[in-house]
Order: sequence, then C-alpha cells, then structure tokens
Amino acid sequence: PYEKWMVIIDGLNVGRAHGSVGWKSPLVPAAEISASGPLWKKPICGQAILQSVNDVMAKGHDVKVFLPQWVVEAPRPGTPDRRAYGFNDLIALAEKRNSDGSPMLELTPSMASDDHFFLEFATRYEAEGDYPVRVLSNDHFRKEVEQGNISAGWRDEHTIKYKFMHMPRSGLRLSTAPTLPG
Repeated sequence: PYEKWMVIIDGLNVGRAHGSVGWKSPLVPAAEISASGPLWKKPICGQAILQSVNDVMAKGHDVKVFLPQWVVEAPRPGTPDRRAYGFNDLIALAEKRNSDGSPMLELTPSMASDDHFFLEFATRYEAEGDYPVRVLSNDHFRKEVEQGNISAGWRDEHTIKYKFMHMPRSGLRLSTAPTLPG
C-alpha cells in the first residue's frame, strides 16, 4: 500500500517549462520563443499540464491545477493573446472532480500571485485534509520563504521537482524526492 496525496500542480511553472523546450505554440511566433528570454514571455503549454494531471491520476492521487485566469480567458481588445495553447482542454479540466468532489482546476485572479493561492491552499488542505499534499513545481519559492508564508523545510519536504522527457510515449518524469508513490 502507498500513501495517497493531493498533488497541487503549479500550472504556470509546468506549462512554461514544457512550452519553452519544444512544443510549438500557434499563438506565439517562433521568433519570440526563447529558453533564455523572460519567463513571462514563454508560451504556456496546456497539453503539458494535462499530461501532468494524467500522470498523477494514473498513480492514484488527487490533483488540483492552479492557473491565473488570463491563461484561459480571451484577451482584452488590443492586447496580445497570451493564453495557453491547448487552453480549451484546460477549461474542460474544470469539469473534472477529485475523489473529495473538489474541481481539478482552480483559476486565480489574473493580477495576483498564483503561488500565494496554491501554497495557502496546500498548507490549509494538509492541516484539515485526510491525506498529505505535494506541490509539483520546479519553483524554489524564495519569495514565499522570505515572506514567511512557508518555511524552507516545508518547501523541501512538499515540492516534487520534474522534467519533461522527449522520447516516444513519454511524458512527465519526476526527478527528485519526494517521488510519487503508486
């Protein structure tokens, strides 16, 4: 038997990580995609987020993806379209439910820190929930540790690092402890 987790996916982190290493966005010209460019300019790959959800669910865990609203909403007139490619699939994710009945997709306000929302949810859920929480992200959460929202120890214990492998029929690979049981 293994321990069941609520795995929170840092949707921007996962989507941008994959979007910057090879998936082509129909919304962002190839000339604008640069692995060394500013993170906010990197395309967001909705398919990578969905692959992560599927990989976590296949191991028997519940999952919740946090994304800012602008990732799935149409842009205001005269502004660039920065939605995730594959965003329609992400919207469909909002219809799916976890074993506790909660939605798998949580949209955060566009101008707010999505990290703040999912880290607050994680700490509250673990304190009140039936099983532990892990956060799938390559973020170091320096700002949140410096502000005292989480401790460095909590971050190290609860964060699952990952990388995408470009091999036939592969998806998300978790690269460091803690790894997903199951």
